[in-house]
Amino acid sequence: MAYEDLIKSIESAADEKNREVLLDADREIEAILRETETELSAIHAQYLEKAKRDLALESNRQKFLAKQEVKRKVSSVRQQLIHEAIDKSLQNMAHIRSDSMYASLYERLVDEVIRSLAGEQIVLHIDPADATLCEKVLHKNGLDYCIEEDLRTIGGLCGTSADGKIRADNTLETRLSKIQEQSTLEIITLILGGPDG
Repeated sequence: MAYEDLIKSIESAADEKNREVLLDADREIEAILRETETELSAIHAQYLEKAKRDLALESNRQKFLAKQEVKRKVSSVRQQLIHEAIDKSLQNMAHIRSDSMYASLYERLVDEVIRSLAGEQIVLHIDPADATLCEKVLHKNGLDYCIEEDLRTIGGLCGTSADGKIRADNTLETRLSKIQEQSTLEIITLILGGPDG
């Protein structure tokens, strides 16, 4: 019987040891699972955060591209409006010679050309349609310059030095072009209320 008790005692100790090993293994497994879940949560959070950043970046990029496209279209419309305004001005000026104010305007244009070429032998280049008016303006002011009727313009004139190296262009087309170049911002402001619409 002592032998049987010894075997039972050994079996009981072995069972107890088995239970302890299994319990330790279960604890270890639970600890590994908890650690794995924690790491998995951290990795998931990192991926989620990266996905959010990537989405925000893409959203910002798309917004930027959309704004750029809107600005491009607005700029295109503005340029079209400016060109239409310039074309309308040219159409309105096409009949300027029949306006009663043209003679005094022409006199001012002649004076500007002469002042800008002061000290030079001046040649006035005019449109044949302004020949009589130009002669009157020169005669009225006691001026005597060489006149060449070699210009086609809706109004105004050009002057050059005798050697042709210096030129003063005072045609209405040139003046309008200068106004367009210098006043694009002002035209945009008048048309649309500011450079950004």
